Amino acid sequence: MLIVALTLAACATHTQITDRHHAQVVEGMGSSIVISHNVPAFASSGYSPAYRANDNDFDTSWRSVGTPAWLAYDLSNIPASQRGRVLVVWYNETSNYDHTLIKYPAYNMPENYTIDVNKSPGGSQPPASGWITLVTVTGNHYHSRQHVIDMTGNNWVRMHVTVVDGAVENYDVNINMDVYDANSGTADDWIFFGDSITAGAMGHLTAAGVKSFAQLINARSPKNFPAQESGGIGFLTSDDGAKYINSWLSLFPGHYVGLSYGTNDALSCVSGANFYSNYVTMVQAVLKAGKIPVVPSIPWGRAGNIQQCAPALNAMIEALYKAFPQIIKGPDLWSFFQKNQHLISNDNIHPTIAGFGAYRHQWANTMLTEIYGKS
Repeated sequence: MLIVALTLAACATHTQITDRHHAQVVEGMGSSIVISHNVPAFASSGYSPAYRANDNDFDTSWRSVGTPAWLAYDLSNIPASQRGRVLVVWYNETSNYDHTLIKYPAYNMPENYTIDVNKSPGGSQPPASGWITLVTVTGNHYHSRQHVIDMTGNNWVRMHVTVVDGAVENYDVNINMDVYDANSGTADDWIFFGDSITAGAMGHLTAAGVKSFAQLINARSPKNFPAQESGGIGFLTSDDGAKYINSWLSLFPGHYVGLSYGTNDALSCVSGANFYSNYVTMVQAVLKAGKIPVVPSIPWGRAGNIQQCAPALNAMIEALYKAFPQIIKGPDLWSFFQKNQHLISNDNIHPTIAGFGAYRHQWANTMLTEIYGKS
């Protein structure tokens, strides 16, 4: 069930901005180059082998045997020009971006960890000494994180986990980890904030045969393999998005920010003014952070309150597009699911598994046109 309590807020005021600077931003933003796929991978222990963290399959992952545990990549055969400034991204494919907000359990999630580099030559086992720590994280409860580091002159990168956020029989480390060339920045880097529908659709695990958003983009735009996080959390409303957006953005070094709220607002039939005010808060926060907001419509559903109240909230999203021309229009999920009602599950709210895959396709197809210049 998606409904949560709401706190009504007065409609915020804002200055209309008319500079549309996002048109075809793919031009000149550089390609997304993953430099870690299939490089030699090593781990301290494993129920599953280290190479499953950096193969081309997000459906496989490395899982340690307890903690402390580490995962290391030998990048010595990658051109030095591509491993100066890099982006390290790890993913634990549990559903909720921050499980603590809704008091759900965690599974095998890094809580305390470091990102380390080493100058030792590659071609053999990871060095036993000489590691330099560039990032230290404590108290993490997010299921994925990104870190930009400078590993100039180093051949190895390692994630070393000492504490896990988990549950009974799930206190190991279970992740995929990618390393990107970030010498040209992190422009092709996405996060999708939203509710349980976003959580179900915008992760990396294959859904009804549909690969991740990043893989769908790469299939049509081979020079691009975007970094991508799912920021979906079950039960959340636009009130929650407005409340937490600044905290979330402080962790995200990328460029595109999906904002996909409204189903839970519609189920509670919140006022259009409150919904619009929350979206203004989120959009302004994204723009202030120097990032680009991407906003889809609320998906169609059979539930009575969605039928009754979502159209008025979608009208507020249309008004938002006019007030903030920097917004990139996301997919029209209302029209799509209205035309494909068999993709909505028996709860009358969430997509089926095939519907989650179709939702992901709608995002990829729309962004291929809007961002990547593909018809």
